[in-house]
Amino acid sequence: LAQPLRWHPRYMTSAALICAAAASFLVGGGPRAPAALPRASRIIAAIDYKDPAVAAEFQKVQERPIELVEAEIEKSGVPVPPSLNEMDMRLMLVELRMRKAGTMPGGGKAAPKKPASYGSKYEEALWEKPAFKRLIDDYRARGNTNALNLATEYLNSPRQAADRYAGTGAYDETVAAIDAAMSAKVEQQVTSGRVAFGGFPAAMGEAAIRMTLEGFGPLASLSVDVSDDGLSCRGAAEFETVEAAKACIDKYDGVDMGLGTTLEFKAL
Repeated sequence: LAQPLRWHPRYMTSAALICAAAASFLVGGGPRAPAALPRASRIIAAIDYKDPAVAAEFQKVQERPIELVEAEIEKSGVPVPPSLNEMDMRLMLVELRMRKAGTMPGGGKAAPKKPASYGSKYEEALWEKPAFKRLIDDYRARGNTNALNLATEYLNSPRQAADRYAGTGAYDETVAAIDAAMSAKVEQQVTSGRVAFGGFPAAMGEAAIRMTLEGFGPLASLSVDVSDDGLSCRGAAEFETVEAAKACIDKYDGVDMGLGTTLEFKAL
């Protein structure tokens, strides 16, 4: 970056929606965050809130208590910043719901293709960490350029990001949101008994790995190889049932084995 960026908190002002035939929006009201925090004077949105589908979804969200709105957002893996006011929180949930359901206006475009390899840790996180992708989408929707720049630099070069941006409340808040999104458990879609795995200590060997996996159910097949560094094992297994494969993934994927090694299980 050419020069350090000046940080701003969540900038969207409080708003009140009047549902009419035109589904118009009027901005007003007080912020949920402390009054001392500056906010921008206009809303920048990624979707058209006058769209009938958006207005209908907003009406559903508007009927929910704000506590349930916040809980639903956080359950999706996107932390809610303390500075976010109630109206912005409801609009955030509208976007999250519609993105998840594939009903976002203009969402008919072909989905981008997953690359064969990643050019950076940031790019990898966008594809492999759904909660992080949702967080970045939210930053983009709200025009939060500061948070986008920090997220990119924080994943690719944490020390450089700290040297440039640390020491402000905005930095601490954004980094906490990024860390929470990165550590959110990824719910895999398990449709067969086949799994790929890695991270078991090489000393375990195939016999011990087989015994561990068969604790979830009988195996139809198992293959084990020692990794290039000679410290861990990787391989593939096929359980006789989908339920056994899912139980294995739910229990072991992401488990810290110590010495910087983490178990990885992926549904095939």
